[in-house]
Amino acid sequence: MQPFFISVVIKEAYRHLYNTSIMKKYLLVVLLLSYVQGIAQQIPDSLEPDINKLFSRYSRPGTPGAAVLIVQNGQIIFKKGYGSANLEYDIPVAPNTVFDIASVSKQFTGFAISTLIEEGKISPDDDIRKYLPEVPQFGKTITIRHLIHHTSGLRDWPATLHAAGWRWDETFSFDDILRMVKQQRELDFEPGSQYSYSNTGYNLLAALVAKVSGKSFPDWMKEHLFSPLQMNATIVQDDHSQIIPRLASSYYHNGREYHKSNDALTALGSSSIFTTVEDLSKWVIYFQAQLDKKNPVFLRMIETDSLNNKLPINYAYGVEVSKINNADKDNRNSVTNISHDGGWAGFRTIISNYPDQKLSIILLGNDGNFDSNGSAKAIARLFLKEKLPLTAGPTRENLSNLPTIKGDQSLLKKYTGSYQLGEGWYVTFTLENDRMMVQANGEYKFPTDIKSDTVLWVPAYSSSVTFRDIKEKAGALKYRNIIAKRVEPITIDSSQLKRYAGTYYSEELETAYKLSVKGGKLIAHHMRLGDFEFQPDMAIADKFSSYNGTINFLKTGTGNITSFRLSNGRIKNILFKKQE
Repeated sequence: MQPFFISVVIKEAYRHLYNTSIMKKYLLVVLLLSYVQGIAQQIPDSLEPDINKLFSRYSRPGTPGAAVLIVQNGQIIFKKGYGSANLEYDIPVAPNTVFDIASVSKQFTGFAISTLIEEGKISPDDDIRKYLPEVPQFGKTITIRHLIHHTSGLRDWPATLHAAGWRWDETFSFDDILRMVKQQRELDFEPGSQYSYSNTGYNLLAALVAKVSGKSFPDWMKEHLFSPLQMNATIVQDDHSQIIPRLASSYYHNGREYHKSNDALTALGSSSIFTTVEDLSKWVIYFQAQLDKKNPVFLRMIETDSLNNKLPINYAYGVEVSKINNADKDNRNSVTNISHDGGWAGFRTIISNYPDQKLSIILLGNDGNFDSNGSAKAIARLFLKEKLPLTAGPTRENLSNLPTIKGDQSLLKKYTGSYQLGEGWYVTFTLENDRMMVQANGEYKFPTDIKSDTVLWVPAYSSSVTFRDIKEKAGALKYRNIIAKRVEPITIDSSQLKRYAGTYYSEELETAYKLSVKGGKLIAHHMRLGDFEFQPDMAIADKFSSYNGTINFLKTGTGNITSFRLSNGRIKNILFKKQE
């Protein structure tokens, strides 16, 4: 496009602006200039092969993939699709392929809340019950600020609804989530005292937007953001059966082949926005422009918070704001990153912004194993080089190609036993037919490969285990970044297990678990979740764990079991009472 022609187009645009609103005037100029500049600049030729290499695993037939878009200085400098959007029909991923962006949606909720604050319609320190009186009174005030920064103490809905009987491959609706909140009996912690990522808080923020504005959350987003920015392929999905043109399917790999992953979610506010990298480029260009203009709505969006004890947290309005340092004690090379990733079903997504460098990276994938965060950092390093640490890209080790050796049996016996990786999380090594086997509680047993006198490779974990403090027995091991100490397991026989048997009911979840002893194991039965084992904690009495969470039994002074409390990740201590 020639300079003279550009000037004519811009003059015509300004003439037209007199007949549009202020916001539309600004947006039209931003979009026009971005379009004109985007035509004029492309990514340096030297970088494209490096980006292609990052996504080379999706160059094989029969794989899902990802859409990649990079914005620099307000211009789209790279956009490309890799792999397949739909494996059944062999449809390739393209820049206009639609993805469920999962928790990347939260920044749009953050924009809505910041806008309502700027308009004076709400205050971040308002009690949420002022607008949503159906939220229970917990004896502690939950404010809008608590919801924004994940410090409310409200239970996270995925684990809570699953504990109540929802299966991961079925519908989770917005109404289900709101009913769950109304049923909650206790908070996980005092508001403001802890940070615990809660999708539920952002669902309530969406409900608040609808209550205050008098419009549904999808309609508010369309009117105030998607339509003005001409994000025409973007929707907030409030009906999971809705047909969405050019929608990618999502997949997971079971170790042998890809399978479809069901996506039937309408979690307004926390997720359920469907869009393309092309539409999101309009958002990140606008986002950067508004930060540069010091627009208070957007400056507020990157305000972080602190806990009651003044400990800072880096979560702002639907985005995380962090400083990345390259081993410089004076922080001279620190880089500000504003980002959020997402994952639901087989979708893995991220928007990562480097505002000082005017760089934004958008990755939308439909492979459940796609490392969106690591891939975004690897791309950023191509541009920012020495400003980012060498660990900015995916650095997951791979010892699978090293030769496997025959281990010293007397040495391997020193490694057998159990080690504590975290709360209620143990791993046990056994020597069977001259091969070391590993089993985490609640999981299958997997074989390992011996790579040295102290290092085992676990193919099922795609990671190594290094044994440490070796004397008569190994005192600890290192797994990824975890140092796990050896524990001597508490043993419980079948007669002792029988005192835990019975039916336990939760009024909060309106569901029951029946515990019984079968084959010397404590087995839980749930009508929808089936049967699964609760294994005794290796170090704490009356505590058991499974892939559906951990339970702590409560008893009277005489030792009679009265109830248990269930915890699972982001939910804590849901009470189940033993039925007579």
